[in-house]
Amino acid sequence: MSKPFRFASAASLVAVATMIAGCAVPQSHASSSSAATSGEVGLATRAMAALNSNDIPAAIDFAERAVEKTPDDATFRALLGNAYFAGGRFASAEAAFRDSLAIDPTQSQVILKLALVQIAQGKNGEAVTLLSDNDNLVDPADYGLALALAGRPADAVSVLESVARAPGADARVRQNLALAYAFTGDWTEARTVAAQDVPADQLDGRIHQWMQLAKPTHAFDQVAALTGVVPATVDPGQPVKLALRKSDTRQAQAAPVQVPAPAFAEAAPVPAPQPQIAEVAPPPADPARVPAEVAEASPAPAFAPAPAVAVNEPVVPQLASITVKLPVARNAILHRGKSNAVVQLGAYSSRERVAAAWEQITKRYPKLRAYAPMTARFDGPKGTVYRLAIKGFSSQQEAVARCSVLKGNGGACFVRNVAGDAPIQLASR
Repeated sequence: MSKPFRFASAASLVAVATMIAGCAVPQSHASSSSAATSGEVGLATRAMAALNSNDIPAAIDFAERAVEKTPDDATFRALLGNAYFAGGRFASAEAAFRDSLAIDPTQSQVILKLALVQIAQGKNGEAVTLLSDNDNLVDPADYGLALALAGRPADAVSVLESVARAPGADARVRQNLALAYAFTGDWTEARTVAAQDVPADQLDGRIHQWMQLAKPTHAFDQVAALTGVVPATVDPGQPVKLALRKSDTRQAQAAPVQVPAPAFAEAAPVPAPQPQIAEVAPPPADPARVPAEVAEASPAPAFAPAPAVAVNEPVVPQLASITVKLPVARNAILHRGKSNAVVQLGAYSSRERVAAAWEQITKRYPKLRAYAPMTARFDGPKGTVYRLAIKGFSSQQEAVARCSVLKGNGGACFVRNVAGDAPIQLASR
C-alpha cells in the first residue's frame, strides 16, 4: 500500500495542500479540557506517529483507545476518522467524522473529509448537501473541487471561475478549474486553462490522464486516485463502544425543540424505494399569518418518487487549493439542478398562505432560500390545498439528503416528483 495521503505519481503539476494534508494530523478544535490528560494525549501522539509511519492498524488502535478514554473530544474523533480514512475504511471514517462534527461543527477540514468519504461510498447527494450547508466554512477552491468529485462539475466551474479570477489565484486553483471543465466535457477550455501552468511537452499527457480519470469504474476510484488510499476489502465499522452519546456534544444541555403538529396533517405519499414519512406541513411561526393547513389525500401513484439514479462520478488527480473566502449571495437561488424531485414542506388552504409560510419557514431554515420555492394545487376528498415545495436538485438522492438534514433540525418534509408545481412569484428574497 502506498503511504496515506501522498501522491505516488509525479505527473501532477501541483502538490496537495489543505484539502488532504490535514488528513494525517488531528484538528485543533476540542470540546473539553479533559483532553489535556497525559494518557490520552500520549495515545493520540502515538496514533499520529503510526500514521506518519504508515502503520495504519497501530494508528487505528491508538486512536480508538484515545476516543474511548475521552469520548467528548472532537480532536481525537477527527484523528480516528483520519486513521480509518488512511486504512480505506470509508464507512468507519464517515462515522468518526460525523461524531467529531457533532461536538464541534466548525472544523472545515473535517467537513471536507466527511464529504470525501461520502463520495467514496457513492453518497454524492449527502456530500453535496453537507458542502452546501457549510459553504461559509469550507475553502472555496476545496469546495469547488469537491463538487466536481461529487458529480457536479458545472457547479464546480461556477465556483472555481470566481476563485481563479480573484487576486492571488495560483496554479493550484487553475488546475482545479481546468479539471472541472474537463468533467463537463469542455476539453477545449480545459486545455486552455491547463496550458497556463503545464509545460507544453506535458500538456497532452495531462489531458490524456484526465480523459482516463473521467470514467471511473467504482464510486471510490476518484477518492482513491486523489489520496493514494487503497479501499479496504472489509470495513467492520466503528466499535459500538465508541458511539457518540448525546451527553458528549456541545448541545447536550440544550432541550430539544418540540415542533407541534398541525391541526390537520397531509397523508403520507405512496411508498417509494427511499424511506418516507407522513406528509406534515411545518408549523408557522405566526399562526395569525399562516392558518393551519387542510388535510390532503394521499397523492396518486404517479406522484411517488422515482428510484434514485446513480451518478457517474469523475475521478480527480492530485490537486490543491488556496485560502480565499467565496462570497455567497444568501438570498439568491443557487441550486439549479434539473431533477424532477422536489422536497415538499407543507400544504395550505390558499396560495397566499403558501407565500406567507415560505417566509416563515425560511426565517427558521435560511438554507432553504438556496432553492426555488414551488407551489401546486391538489384537489383531494377533503378539499383543495396548495402544496409548498422546493426544487433545484441534481438527483432524487440529493433531495432525500436535503430532507433528512431538515428533519434532523426539527423540520418536516418528504420527497416526491414534480406534480404540477410552478415557481412561487415573490416580490423579493
